[in-house]
Amino acid sequence: MQQGTSTSELHEKARTLWFQVGDVDPESEQYETADHRRASGAEANRAVGYRRSASWADALHRYEEFWRASEHTPRENTRNRSTLPNNERRLGEWARHQRRFDDRLTAYQRIRLDVSPAFEWDPHESRWRINLAASIQHVQTNGRLPRLTSADPAEFALGRWLGRQLRQLKSGTLSRDREAHISALLALPTGVPEKPTL
Repeated sequence: MQQGTSTSELHEKARTLWFQVGDVDPESEQYETADHRRASGAEANRAVGYRRSASWADALHRYEEFWRASEHTPRENTRNRSTLPNNERRLGEWARHQRRFDDRLTAYQRIRLDVSPAFEWDPHESRWRINLAASIQHVQTNGRLPRLTSADPAEFALGRWLGRQLRQLKSGTLSRDREAHISALLALPTGVPEKPTL
């Protein structure tokens, strides 16, 4: 588990930010209380009027528990859907629902999702940034861009990703922001890195 990602630490961080924002409305308070109860291991309040907040907190914590256990966020779809466990698919659908209806979330819900290391508002952009960082690290470590001809599956995947970016760059379909990042990646010095002397 990454440092600062326990459920109680995430709840406290979200609670502090929520108070700083000053949007302490009664509906947000229900979600904060449900998150606190879930983080502390207390029984959820499932009385009428509190079921929705308790269910939301349960789903969020299951989502984060899945991420901690599997080191990736739950997927809602895959090429071979029969291999996707129903539990993972439902959690992936829950996350999509949060993104789609973010305007209906309370202030606390939005803040809590912001601090969650498992949740991304834009997973495609997040994955793109992770691939960019991995490509930069690859150049810095190996002195060359990732290759499609590599026998290493991780380098091959980065090479395939970089190839798609270069095709989009050439066709002019890469956003300006991404174009700047890819240009900076291509400008990194290449060559055999010096071996450290002992």
